[in-house]
Amino acid sequence: MKNKKATFESKKEYAAKIVPKKEKIIILDINQATQEDLMKIYGIGEGISIRILKQKESLGGFVSMEQMNDVWGLSPEVISELNSHFKVGSIPKFKKIAINDVSLKELSQFPYFRYPLAKQIVIYRSMNGKITNIEDLSKIKGFPVEKAKIISLYLEF
Repeated sequence: MKNKKATFESKKEYAAKIVPKKEKIIILDINQATQEDLMKIYGIGEGISIRILKQKESLGGFVSMEQMNDVWGLSPEVISELNSHFKVGSIPKFKKIAINDVSLKELSQFPYFRYPLAKQIVIYRSMNGKITNIEDLSKIKGFPVEKAKIISLYLEF
């Protein structure tokens, strides 16, 4: 068996690399973002952009970019990209939930309160009287305490 030596061409050709110019990142208000704006972000396609817009609609608007963590299917990398391109420009005008007056059904439709928690809130109200602040709510079993600050912006006590 002959010993084959690898032969290398001394002449190497390099493809001319085209370096795209860095575009200045324009930060948009997440509450004004369109589906097209969202789809410009690497990792966001049609499905996820629709999910973000539906979440915004169900809440009446985002009050914090932290809420991107609540959108199903967003990876930490995509959330990081969103945070570098979007911010909450101003708190949107939405109808706050009158926590002491709404029905169980209405309460359970709020994205942060699913039916079991909404039921606990109604029971708490009937046993302890009016809920006066977010601290009262945080005493309820199952209340997402880590989201209390954000949730409180949607409530009227």
